Amino acid sequence: MSVHHSENGSAQLSRRRFVQGSLLAAVLGGTALGTSACSTSTAAAGGGKGSVSFFSWDTQTIMKPVLDLFTQQTGTSVSFSYAPPVPQYVSTLQTRLQAHTGADVFILTAEDKQLVGGGFVKDLTGQKFLEPMNSANKEFMTVDGKVYGLSISSWAGGIMYNKELLAKVGADKLPDSWDGFLDLCRKLKDKGITPYYDAAHDGNFMALWGLLGGYFATQSSFPDADIFAGRTTFADTWTDPLVAYCKLYTEKLTPKAVLGLTGDQVVSEFANGRVAMFGAGTWNVPAVQKSAPNLSFQTEAIPGLTPGTSYWTGAASPGYAINAKAKNPEAALKFLEFLASPDAVKAYGKSSGAITTTSTYTPSFAASITNQALGARSGKIYLPVVAWPRHSNELSQELNTQMQQMIQGSVKPKDIPAALDKKLKQLDAK
Repeated sequence: MSVHHSENGSAQLSRRRFVQGSLLAAVLGGTALGTSACSTSTAAAGGGKGSVSFFSWDTQTIMKPVLDLFTQQTGTSVSFSYAPPVPQYVSTLQTRLQAHTGADVFILTAEDKQLVGGGFVKDLTGQKFLEPMNSANKEFMTVDGKVYGLSISSWAGGIMYNKELLAKVGADKLPDSWDGFLDLCRKLKDKGITPYYDAAHDGNFMALWGLLGGYFATQSSFPDADIFAGRTTFADTWTDPLVAYCKLYTEKLTPKAVLGLTGDQVVSEFANGRVAMFGAGTWNVPAVQKSAPNLSFQTEAIPGLTPGTSYWTGAASPGYAINAKAKNPEAALKFLEFLASPDAVKAYGKSSGAITTTSTYTPSFAASITNQALGARSGKIYLPVVAWPRHSNELSQELNTQMQQMIQGSVKPKDIPAALDKKLKQLDAK
């Protein structure tokens, strides 16, 4: 895979500030079917002959180059409507589909997977235009063995580090194991340098998600489906990596004060040289560069429990899906076929700043995000809330509460997975 550098790549990243999407959905709150929400629209949702209607959570500014290219190439116009992510888009989509006023094509999110079971989403299994999809994206769009959406991009997060501060303890990159990473943190602390922050206040435990992913990748399979099917438990599968992650706090390598810092404040602490490393995504790069234009930094994958098993936190982006009751089903299929094409992927990547992952187009990236981009395109990305088939909102809130209490010293790390098992059992019993 060849990856070229783009001089304007960093400038294209700012709209991905919501890129925690599925992660923050748990904080923002899920939405039940039937909830109403407002949206903006540039045309009626129904569409007409020779047109296809599209409901987006990307703004019209982002999508316009793509839509114009589609019309230019096919002669088919697009009736566009929009609602912002995450809760407002989710509730608006659900309301419209229930009222039979849904667009022909819409964005299928992790929070909307239940729409598949409700018969609202067309089965796309076997469509040739799905072939360029990255394996991680295809897995995200699959429900019960069938593919329901076209996902063309992903995001990846890892550990961003200040090269100058790491050099003070003789390091020029991250170690290749979690034990080595903890040793690096100890050396930094001994030098009077705060080693590492995750945005614990916001529930964004970036290094934990990647540590879990790397651990699961060395096992026979990722355990999420088995946990929710009752074949295994959080306690059986999460305990070792979670206890290892929590050494950051139990050994006071990350101070309790991190709970008082928002995600933006964590970025500010890093940019101002007050912490050596933090859990970062591509969306953090512009803020660091703006605040500290002369700072030399890099981002790498999260070291694994076993040497050489580093992994990225991340997730496939929500995909394009077709309304099972689309008014213009042929035009909808033509639209998705176009969206999977190299021309469309290139146009979307340029307008959105997203890391596109299809096999038929190799995007360009700024040097500052090349590692994350390669990580996203490799498919070696993991985010638990995306993998959970139900109760993601409630379980994420429970995990966040337990983790914050652990940082404060009132909960033992080994008890957190058992608390998740208890919460899942309670939720399933309702």
